[in-house]
Amino acid sequence: MTDSTRKSLLVSGIVALVGSIIGLVLGLFMVNNLSDYLTQSVAVSESALGAVEETLGVLESVAVEVDEGIGAAAASIAAASEAVLTASGELDDVADFLDGELQTSIETLLDTMPAAIQTAGVIDSTLNALSFLGVDYDPEQPFDASLMAAADALEAIPPQLTAQAETIRALVPVSEQFAEDAAATAKAFDALRIELESSQSLIDSYRSTVDHAQSVIESTASSLSATTWLLRIIVVVMTVTGAAVAIGLITLGRTREPVMSTGFDQATDG
Repeated sequence: MTDSTRKSLLVSGIVALVGSIIGLVLGLFMVNNLSDYLTQSVAVSESALGAVEETLGVLESVAVEVDEGIGAAAASIAAASEAVLTASGELDDVADFLDGELQTSIETLLDTMPAAIQTAGVIDSTLNALSFLGVDYDPEQPFDASLMAAADALEAIPPQLTAQAETIRALVPVSEQFAEDAAATAKAFDALRIELESSQSLIDSYRSTVDHAQSVIESTASSLSATTWLLRIIVVVMTVTGAAVAIGLITLGRTREPVMSTGFDQATDG
């Protein structure tokens, strides 16, 4: 082996050894930086998923509260609608009674009042005549006069009953319209509750997706450390291999020439 070859092997070995050391430093530096970057990315992803999970929890809580409120309101409005419908029918019955049966009874009583007044006058005259015989009879108002006053009061009642009946009947269409509007509102609330149920299903779907993403991130985080150490070991093994080759080249460049030279001298002597 010539001196130039020996020097080339020696230089190549030294360069390989230095390159192996530099490669070790750079490789470990890159692996550590990559590990730090991936760790930060996983932490940021976990934080983002945590925020999404909290937001979904708030949305679900709001949806539940709104659904309960709407359900209670719909039930109350439906009950009010039924009550108004029942009351409207009863109001109509009351109006019929006022200008029907009750007014007829009063008119019948008014028809009997003249005879009653006449009879009361006879009774009053008789009692007045008996007062001269010692019968104590001195009313503040004569009997027939009191019946006349009662008749006058009764005559004013039928028109009043008719007016009241008309007023009550006027309330019936209003109450029925209110009942219809209330029923429509209750149906609208029921439809809104259906929409809220759909929103709940969507929230559940999002939560399932978030849970899956969370499990993937946890799996990645748990395997990241092992992967980092594996990359470090690979870098070290490659460095050791390169260093071994470099040392071999250096050794070959330094020791192989004397051996060859000794062998050549022995051959020449022989």
